[in-house]
Amino acid sequence: MLLRELKCPGCGAPIKAKARDMMLKCNHCDKVSLYSREKSSLVDVSYIIAGATKESGSELVYVPFWVVNADLDVKRERISGGGIMRSIKGQKQMRGTRDFYVCAADEIPEKYSREWNMNLTLDQPELNPVADFKGANRLRMTMDKDVAGENAEFLFLRYETEIPGTLQDLDYNFNINSTKVVFLPVWKTNSSYTIGV
Repeated sequence: MLLRELKCPGCGAPIKAKARDMMLKCNHCDKVSLYSREKSSLVDVSYIIAGATKESGSELVYVPFWVVNADLDVKRERISGGGIMRSIKGQKQMRGTRDFYVCAADEIPEKYSREWNMNLTLDQPELNPVADFKGANRLRMTMDKDVAGENAEFLFLRYETEIPGTLQDLDYNFNINSTKVVFLPVWKTNSSYTIGV
């Protein structure tokens, strides 16, 4: 496995890291930093560790998510059939300023991450921040911030194509305001995962 020595942006101490994890913790000052492929160095990153609110007897792991805050302005939308059904069903719309959740751990099977991304984006979770992982495993972050932004925009487009009606025309602006990392508690049972917030 490829190891790279990096310097902690907080104290300057060397950090040896496995190439696949982009979030690294300094053993000297406990600062958590993000590996930037563009700069080939560690940079500051805003992150939150969310405490578990739902209990389970399963193994607790923390899964990294990019939370992309973006302004979404739909200028024009043309739908063939289903427009009335959207209104009757009270279909939620992704408009205005909102947070998009993007699972950043490739250890999570796609069937879970795909569902989580949509559900967390539509129904924003209330986060109860905690100071540390309290001995629970933290899954590796394997997604760049730029890729997370692209996935957030794709999440909007996927949502628009999956709701009733045939989307024929869509003109929109998607502008990213900020990004941060949120570690969400997840209960793991064999190969099954359940979010704990």
